[in-house]
This record gives sequence, C-alpha cells and structure tokens, in this order.
Amino acid sequence: MEKNNDIHNFKILTIYSVVAYLTAYFIVFLFYNFVTIIVANLYDIKTTLLHTKLVFSAKNGSPLWTFDSAFNVFSAGPILLTIATIFLLRFYNRYKTNVGLLKMFLFWIILHSINRILGLFIIGTIFDLWYSNVILDWIFVSYWVKIIIVIGVFALLIGIGSKTTRPLLLSAKSFKFVEDRKRLFFVWSQAFKVWFFSSIFLFIIHLPSLSLPENFLSVSMLLLIFPSYFNHHAYDIPHSDSKREEPEYKIPWNYIIFASVFILLFRIIFWKGISF
Repeated sequence: MEKNNDIHNFKILTIYSVVAYLTAYFIVFLFYNFVTIIVANLYDIKTTLLHTKLVFSAKNGSPLWTFDSAFNVFSAGPILLTIATIFLLRFYNRYKTNVGLLKMFLFWIILHSINRILGLFIIGTIFDLWYSNVILDWIFVSYWVKIIIVIGVFALLIGIGSKTTRPLLLSAKSFKFVEDRKRLFFVWSQAFKVWFFSSIFLFIIHLPSLSLPENFLSVSMLLLIFPSYFNHHAYDIPHSDSKREEPEYKIPWNYIIFASVFILLFRIIFWKGISF
C-alpha cells in the first residue's frame, strides 16, 4: 500500500505559494512604480521610490503638474499593468492544463496586478492619495460621482473575485490536489493560508512605516480569493491520469533562499529611498 503524502505535500505547497505570492507582489510593485517614474521623468518631475510608496518632488500646485503630465503620469502604471495582465492571462490559458509550479507564480502575478490597479484607485480616492484617482481631480469630477465610481470599482473587484476560483484550481502543481474530496483543503492551503502568512510578512517588511495603501491591498486581495471558499466545487477540472500517489515533496530551500535574498535586497535598497 502506497503512503499517502497529501497532508505533508499540502504544507509544502503552501510554502511554494507563499514564496510565489511574495515574489509576485514585489515584481508588480516595482513594475508599476518604475513605469510611473519613467513617465514622470519625461515631464521633469523627480521622484523618490521607497519600500512603501513613490514620492513626487513636485507638490500639489506645482507648475510641473498640468493636465497632460498628471493624466499620463498617473495612468501609465495602470494602463501598462493592464496590458501586461492581459498578456499573462493569455499565456496562463495556454499553460493551464500543464502540471508544474509556473502556473502558481503566474496566478499570483495576475491577481497582484488586478489588485494593484483597482485597489489603489479605491484607497486613493477615499483618502485623497496620489494614484490613478488623481485623474478624476483633473477632469473636475465631483465628490459624489467619485464615490459612485469607487462603489463601481469595488463591485468590479468582487465580480472579478468570483471568477478567480477556476484559475486558482488550475494553478495546482498536480490535479490530484484538486480532486473533489481534496478541493477545500487545497483552497485553504494554497489561497487562504498563503494570503494570511504573506499579509503578516508584508506588514512587517513595511515597518517602521504603516503603509495604508499597501496594507489595504492585502484586504482587497482577500476579496479576490474569498469566493473560492464557497464555489470551489462549481468547476470541472481535468483529472490526473496517474493512479499513483504524489511523492513526498521536499522543502524548496532554493526558492526560499532566492525569495529571501530578493526581498532583503529590496528592503535594503529602498529603505531610505532612491531618487530618480
């Protein structure tokens, strides 16, 4: 009789997914902000990138802020991130029936991208921060219209969340982990536990700063995965042809070390900020 390694392997998959979640978060953070930095430099607007946010040297009321500069600077990140997300979705759809770990990383990259685009707009509008919501100020949108738009974006976030369950299930390293009797445990291991541990880690890595926008993104990410707790049995997923049990997975020390070094370098480099 073959040894059943499911309990052990689900723990290892949680480790894999935490590493993928955190790495994807920092990649999306850097992509979004570097796009914004490049466009800002085109308008001679200097910036400083910290580990929690991007700071603009041109303050509110500066002559450097015109309709064109504000529109292009604050729309560039969301637009290019949207294009990149569409490309990654197409790539994911081609790769979704394969087994392996790449799907897990792509899944979290896509979710972090969607979350950053929509989440920063919501939090930026509510607390009058400098994100894509700034465009609304430049086209003189009234406060109540902004609130209606925020409610619409919030509903869109929940609507997208209701569609993420199947991609989450397809992100499994092996389809043996998403068999009917294992599905809830898979969702719990690869989504909710990962979100919980990663959110705590990100809160700590942002210290001593209490980054409201970045911490809010952890809350909005929960909206993207929460529906999977209820509708994980509503989708047909390919069955594994293999009758053998999955072998006992090893702790992925190489991935853990890579992610640790990457995050540590990120924290050291951007702790006091780099000016552009």
